[in-house]
Amino acid sequence: MSKVLRTFSASGRAEGPTSGAEIPGNAPAVDPAGATGPPSFVRALRNPAFLWLWLSQFVSQSGDYVFDVALIWLVLQTTGSIFAVGLVSTAALAPTVLLGPVLGVYVDRWPRRTILVVTNVAEGVLVAALSGLILAHAADLAVILAVVVALSVGGRVVALTSSAMVPQTVAKDDLGPANGLTQISGSTTQIAGLSIGGIVVALFGVVLPITYDAVTFFAAAAIVTLIAVSVGRPEPPLAGVARRFSSEFAEGVRYIRSQRWILELIALGLVVNFCGNAVFTLWAPYAERVLQGGAATYGFLGAAVAVGAIVGALVVGKVDFRTRVGPTLLAGDLAAGAVIVLLGMTRSIPLALTEAAGFGVLLSVMNVPLFAALQARVPARLLGRATAVLMGFLLAAAPFGAFFAGTMAERSSIPLVYEALGLVVMAVAPIGAFGMRELRRLAY
Repeated sequence: MSKVLRTFSASGRAEGPTSGAEIPGNAPAVDPAGATGPPSFVRALRNPAFLWLWLSQFVSQSGDYVFDVALIWLVLQTTGSIFAVGLVSTAALAPTVLLGPVLGVYVDRWPRRTILVVTNVAEGVLVAALSGLILAHAADLAVILAVVVALSVGGRVVALTSSAMVPQTVAKDDLGPANGLTQISGSTTQIAGLSIGGIVVALFGVVLPITYDAVTFFAAAAIVTLIAVSVGRPEPPLAGVARRFSSEFAEGVRYIRSQRWILELIALGLVVNFCGNAVFTLWAPYAERVLQGGAATYGFLGAAVAVGAIVGALVVGKVDFRTRVGPTLLAGDLAAGAVIVLLGMTRSIPLALTEAAGFGVLLSVMNVPLFAALQARVPARLLGRATAVLMGFLLAAAPFGAFFAGTMAERSSIPLVYEALGLVVMAVAPIGAFGMRELRRLAY
């Protein structure tokens, strides 16, 4: 499944050093604390380490989205069950919750450049094997679920590692543009991958796009090798913290517990991500049964989200939002809930595509400030662990949302489920605005 992380978050003031500390034995890749002026996309791309990191994600994600279309459509057509689609989506999300915090320890312990190379190669081998199994007519639902779980673990490792490397490759002032570029690359490949993927699946079946995904993993690994070896080296633990899993894991948990903004974020995120992942789980059956479309319609819906996300990232990446991240997130959440309600009321493909594009804009409005604030506030030596624990809690409700969506849509209807989910998302914004102090004054 794709490695795009769709989350809502808010944060307040955190204590401790900012990320981007000096790499042991080497000069830092950038000077994160330096005053560099207004946020700049160009300046971020002038850092070679970030450029290669960004390109590797761009290449890998182009295959992920094609793979998503092929796999979900394969499950839907071979089983005829919305419940099976929900089960696959649940399998893709569960490792994030169950294993994410564990993986974060090793993201902080091992060289991050090496982690990216090894993980991408392993995922390429796995996807290539799945392609062979499909050709041999040996890929039943159990096999697909096993592959999805393994790819989800690999995707989580890549996402955590890449995010933890960003503040080591760009200055603090450019974290917004850097995350905006990441959103743009993911959305661009989403447009191409989902649009072309839907057409390719309709014309040639699922083997070709799945094989392409395997190739992109190997290419991404090759690109990562162009990053200087010194970038992403682990920092030594603090004095008194043993280099043991239990000690390092506990240190990350203690940090999370000491930050009120993270606890508030978890409370809000549990609700919003339950609803958000329920919506995306029903994307394919929504295209087929509500909009009366086919595989291409499913692909175009995802592409419309990506078009909107590019527009949103281009706008928010150039805006200095560092003193108003909280209000931005809350406004985006309120608007996103309204769009979900509208999707539930829509039966027209053109109108649904327009609404999907608006939803994409709102994803960027929320995600770009979220990751920039996280990278700016969490100490570099803890970024992998803190991000993993945070996202593990934040997405804890996501697998249940996927399971809920498949179950309730079978018993009632997809439009009714969408409308109910949208109203819940909209209700979260005023709760955050009036009930969570740190959310209202987020800044970095």
